[in-house]
Amino acid sequence: MDLGAAVDRLYGLPRERFIAERDKLAKAEPGIAERVRKLRKPTVAAWQANQLARKHPKDVAALVDLGKKMRGAQETLNGPELRELSRRRNEVLDKLVGRVSDANPGLRDLLERSYTDPAAAEDLLAGRVVTAPEGGGWGFDAAMPMPGAEVPKRDTKRDKERQRAYDEAEAAEAEAQRALEAAEEELRSRTEEVDRLQAELADARSARDDADAAVGQARREAQRRAKALREAAQRLRGS
Repeated sequence: MDLGAAVDRLYGLPRERFIAERDKLAKAEPGIAERVRKLRKPTVAAWQANQLARKHPKDVAALVDLGKKMRGAQETLNGPELRELSRRRNEVLDKLVGRVSDANPGLRDLLERSYTDPAAAEDLLAGRVVTAPEGGGWGFDAAMPMPGAEVPKRDTKRDKERQRAYDEAEAAEAEAQRALEAAEEELRSRTEEVDRLQAELADARSARDDADAAVGQARREAQRRAKALREAAQRLRGS
């Protein structure tokens, strides 16, 4: 199995099986083991996005295509087209998020960030997302007001507080994810050590049993030889 097939297999699995299956695959495929062990477990939102890419590829492809069209329209400041594309974008996002039961709060944000970033869009289409990208990669804000549109009044303080709270929660989740992966890696290492020691113990016990059997055989042989010596001595005296 090559690395690409391994990645596709792992990121298509139920999220809770990722670490165990990754380690099992690394053992089964020594040629790619090192790179497989470096694969990160996806966040909940990323895992849900990956499932959408697998189960509803046309909708995800439509979202990515809208991102490309929006960039072109924004470069030419085509207000009417941008408004129409923005409307369609929201429809596709609503449709995708609505397809996920118990959707993670970060799913919509991850989808918005991913379709505006070329590399992230490729991962999204392939269903290989690990976490939300840091920001859009095409130099535009997917949610910015359209040219000629009336800019609604916003509570910027509240928006900043909400964004800060979201960023802190996302950072905390990422930190917890790293801690979990480190703990799982330590468990894997310790488990391998236990397996090695148990194998050595089994070998030592086997060697001990072999030695014990050899001692028993040597003892019986010594006893047989001693008996033969006594019998020979008796015959010598009687002659």
